[in-house]
Amino acid sequence: MADEKLDFSRLMGLAGGHAEARVIQMALKLGFFEALHPDPLDADALAAAVNCDRRATMLLANALVALSLLRKNGARYGLADDSRRFLLKGSPEYLGGMILFDEALWSTWGQLDESIRNGRPARAPDMYQSEPDETDRFIRAMDSLVRARGDAVWTAQQLDLSWARTVADLGGGPGTYLVEFLRRWPNLRGILFDLPATLQVTRRILDERGALQERLALNELDYKRGEIPGPLDIIFMSNIIHSEDEAANSLLIAKSFRALAPGGLLVIKDHIMDDDLTVPAAGALFSLYLLLTTNGRDYSLDEVTKWLRHAGFSDVRLETLPSPPFSSSMVLARKP
Repeated sequence: MADEKLDFSRLMGLAGGHAEARVIQMALKLGFFEALHPDPLDADALAAAVNCDRRATMLLANALVALSLLRKNGARYGLADDSRRFLLKGSPEYLGGMILFDEALWSTWGQLDESIRNGRPARAPDMYQSEPDETDRFIRAMDSLVRARGDAVWTAQQLDLSWARTVADLGGGPGTYLVEFLRRWPNLRGILFDLPATLQVTRRILDERGALQERLALNELDYKRGEIPGPLDIIFMSNIIHSEDEAANSLLIAKSFRALAPGGLLVIKDHIMDDDLTVPAAGALFSLYLLLTTNGRDYSLDEVTKWLRHAGFSDVRLETLPSPPFSSSMVLARKP
């Protein structure tokens, strides 16, 4: 991205990208896509279905047609194929949870200038534990993103876990990765460690899907305050280190080392940046999300490797996920 020519059209597209984002967010929030499933509707019927003004509904629907998210046939609006795939709640690839999470952070982005000035988050970095609605939105957003993009399936296919018996997902949220690991590897038993408010949402999601709960334990753990119970064969952590500062990550990786059995494997999946912290571009931009909501950022392979070596890990290696659709990597390390 850094080498791409920045002409007028591209610059205007970047500067005005909020408009497209808000069109999609509002259509989801107001229920446009669900209202148009299964049958197309004209503007009057659509406005009645979503309880909105007829003229304003038409304008938003026309914008969605322009973005190829709706189709228009005469006066009637219908769903495009990609909208059925990614924007209907009943789809296994539903991305709406992540989009609605972004929508809820809209006002937080309005405080970016203050966070740049003072270096502090714009909201309390509580991992969305304080309000049940926020917890539910956050955890379902993580599930939505991973399921729609396919991270969990790809990771489970890529990792050889045939030798292991116990795998722990640290800060595992909705359990999306852990369920996929257990589904692929019948030899495994899984433990998901997370905070109490998160686990309430996790239980609801697992109950909704009837997902392998006989082989999956949910255990409360604040990894910043307590030790990780072991011994474990594998510790997996996805999008955890980016929420913490350098000192907290060094301690967390040391705790992981202590919790693993000899020969155990630590898998860190995250945006792993180059030494300049600018590639991948998605990680550089996401670090601003993290500035607004956490004490962390995205880290380089050199930074992660130093924490691992200091803790005692060996055989450290990087595995980059194929891009597109992914923008993250896995760092794998063994306990001797």
